[in-house]
Amino acid sequence: MRIYITVGFLLANFFIGWTQEYEYLGLLKLPDSSLMTYKVSFDVEKGKIKGYSYTDLNGEHETKSSIVGTFNDKDNHITFREVDMIYTKSKITKLDFCYLYVDGTLRKLNNRASINGHFQSYYDDLTPCLRGEIEMNVAERINQRIQKSKRKINRSNRVADSIKEKINLDKMYNRYSKNALQGGETVSLIWPDEYLKLVIWDDGEEDNDQIDLIINGNKILNGFVPVNKKKEMELTLIDPINTISIQAINEGQKPPNTAKVQLIKKNGEVVDLVSQLKKGEKVTFMFYKKNPYSPN
Repeated sequence: MRIYITVGFLLANFFIGWTQEYEYLGLLKLPDSSLMTYKVSFDVEKGKIKGYSYTDLNGEHETKSSIVGTFNDKDNHITFREVDMIYTKSKITKLDFCYLYVDGTLRKLNNRASINGHFQSYYDDLTPCLRGEIEMNVAERINQRIQKSKRKINRSNRVADSIKEKINLDKMYNRYSKNALQGGETVSLIWPDEYLKLVIWDDGEEDNDQIDLIINGNKILNGFVPVNKKKEMELTLIDPINTISIQAINEGQKPPNTAKVQLIKKNGEVVDLVSQLKKGEKVTFMFYKKNPYSPN
């Protein structure tokens, strides 16, 4: 049985009535001392937290969940809980979903922000699952540290050029920051609505990437070239399980084949993803009307 947990926290410096957005990166420490990467982004308004957490970002079991909670800026006390799974790369029929609850504190020292605490997780029936420790820092600060370390390495006379080429700190940061889809991956989503707006475009430099778009086995777009202008399609999902695949026909002038993808619900909620594919590779989105693992 595999259990995957997502986690998020809050750092807040705001005036009452303001809404601000925050992003944090860190690690989740499980009881067996294993570590799992996570990322959280959220808005804060009048002490209320609302946002998303990402577990195992860019990993085999990347999962995005929505979170809600509260923050008391008088005693730096924060609480939040997961309320819904947005998508997962795990096989959804084999997952035991374990939702997380956090009770923690915020620590600030010389304008350096960090959050440390503990978490407890629960199944749908509120049976306790796992518990452990968490630690995180502001995403921007982590990126600054990585860039500073990279400059030191590049200037050092003690590090051979051959070693410098192998030290890719940008890749380390991207492990946290970018939720990119690689060839062969499948993303599962609980999507109770029949309505889906699919948006595809190239959010970088146009380089003649070509893709096929396949919906429930039917090729809808053949050799489509994503450009900076967004291609929008409104779809109706009728089947209990619907599939949408993107397959790379080539790798354009600047490999790999990349496309920005947005999946938009009727209520306006957006799932943002990026595909990065080699020629012939594809990624698949599976839309479930309800969680097939659920007994209801």
